[in-house]
Amino acid sequence: MRIIGLTGGIATGKSTVSETLKDHDIAVVDADLIARDVMEDGHPARRRLLKALGPRITSEIVKADTNELDRGALGALVFRDRSIRTKVNEATHPYIKLEMLRQLLWAFICFRRVVVLDTPLLIEVGMDKWVHSVCVVYVPESIQRQRLMDRDHITADKAQEKIDAQIPIERKRQLANLVIDNTAGIRDTRRKVQELLPKLKSSWLSTAIAWSLLSVPATALYSLLTVVKVLKL
Repeated sequence: MRIIGLTGGIATGKSTVSETLKDHDIAVVDADLIARDVMEDGHPARRRLLKALGPRITSEIVKADTNELDRGALGALVFRDRSIRTKVNEATHPYIKLEMLRQLLWAFICFRRVVVLDTPLLIEVGMDKWVHSVCVVYVPESIQRQRLMDRDHITADKAQEKIDAQIPIERKRQLANLVIDNTAGIRDTRRKVQELLPKLKSSWLSTAIAWSLLSVPATALYSLLTVVKVLKL
């Protein structure tokens, strides 16, 4: 099974590429969806985060009447304050990585020839070491900033603040094995993804050999991680 790390910058169009891959029956492990799940009430990652943030900040991001997390308020703090961003990463990333591993194992057990790890912080958190190839969805920073302003209805300064919270897109482009240029828009990007598909999958033979050797331990580890998830340990 071939593992592809899909990343990019905020507002570069990574979600478009991810959805296109899913449309072509490619298994995608979505870090953003997992990150939302680990912030649900009762999850150990959420408890760990709120303890690290302290009561004052907790009161700003948790709705008193419903106990729901105000993701918008937390997101604003993360982009504005490096220390809070560090606390969020330290509290959530171990759980996010475990769930990504669990879903990756399931793709292997299901005899998938390719799985895509869709994560905006693939390089920042060292998960590029997990993958065979890094695929970066790219637009020039000027276009990235304008698209972010249009999408979130924010000023250029606010957009730049969010962009600066990540590794520059030009640097990510340099580190990539594969680059999908999203400058021309959705239709062109979808065409590029379709052209790339045959290059992503491992051969049937190598997939079969790996599955025959590793399916039993992979199933055991998947079962263990599923128990951990269900029990919210």
